[in-house]
Amino acid sequence: MQENPLEAASLRGDNGFMPLPRVTVLMTTYNGAAFIGASIESVLAQSFADFELLIVDDGSTDDTAGVIARYSDPRLRLLQPAANGGIVAARNLGFAAARGAYVAALDHDDLADPGRLAEQVAYLDQHPGVVLVGTEIRIDDNGRIKPPDHPREGDPVAMRWQLLTDNPLTWSSVMFRAEAVHRLGGFMRTDYQLADDFDFYHRMLGVGEIARLDGVLTTYRYHASNTSHAEPAALNRAAAQVLAEAYRPWLGEGAEGAAMLVVRHLSDRQPVRDGVTLRRLGEVLETLLGGFGGADLAGVDRERIAGIAGRAWWRSVRAAVRSGHPWLIWGWGGASRLAGAYRPGWRDVVESVAIGCVRSVRR
Repeated sequence: MQENPLEAASLRGDNGFMPLPRVTVLMTTYNGAAFIGASIESVLAQSFADFELLIVDDGSTDDTAGVIARYSDPRLRLLQPAANGGIVAARNLGFAAARGAYVAALDHDDLADPGRLAEQVAYLDQHPGVVLVGTEIRIDDNGRIKPPDHPREGDPVAMRWQLLTDNPLTWSSVMFRAEAVHRLGGFMRTDYQLADDFDFYHRMLGVGEIARLDGVLTTYRYHASNTSHAEPAALNRAAAQVLAEAYRPWLGEGAEGAAMLVVRHLSDRQPVRDGVTLRRLGEVLETLLGGFGGADLAGVDRERIAGIAGRAWWRSVRAAVRSGHPWLIWGWGGASRLAGAYRPGWRDVVESVAIGCVRSVRR
């Protein structure tokens, strides 16, 4: 890997080396010329100025390097490996070179609001037990702005639960403690390509807590070339591999099948098509809910987590019914603990059954 002049300039001041930045913003890119300029500008516009922007250009063949070269800010560093090694290798290379005590992720096609770094630094400073904090996001779907589809609760207890059933964090929104990663013994694992971030979150739970700020401070730009959309089946398999390890204490030999069921229908939002699968999904959710937190979980938190799980259960039943299987509405009450923790409005129930009937007839 050759030293880039931008990187060399950013490391040297007038009288030697510059002091270490508090934050490293880590950005990896591959053929990102169409997006990366706006992403860089969103970092350089931060109200919190004590950062370095470390970009790993992973063998781009377009004009990515030319776009980056337009920016002369001394806080920008550029690493250019000799060949494309893939996103996990690029992230690991970037983390190895990061100098900040805190590392903030931002993909080359996403945007950080001006106050993002300031708010995350303040949160981590005030919460020493939290090793990683994300932000709430907005989704820019080709110019159409919409909110994410996940529970709003972002406190550590809620995030531990949500990570058992979905990925409630957007990689471009997270900031984490570098020393916590060193305690893990490694950053991203190549065996979990595509779900490497999800695997990272679960491993970080072993050394501390994870939280998500309520404020919308990151824009996720949705487009056809997003890495996670290129191989959905491979992504789901890798995510299920992560969840199977988390489920094993409660589900034993059934952990792998349960994990794929959850990934397919709770994370990937694929509608259930039959009563047997729906019943099994409810059983898995109730088992996870029963094991979560053990005796240490306070009563108010236990009730709150049950409500989050109940909403996820209704969302799955609702999707199944509306997909053209109205009779599956009877499956909702089969998971009695989940059904008792969250009760949908009667209008939602009636509309879902009506839509399911119409689609059933059409099919």
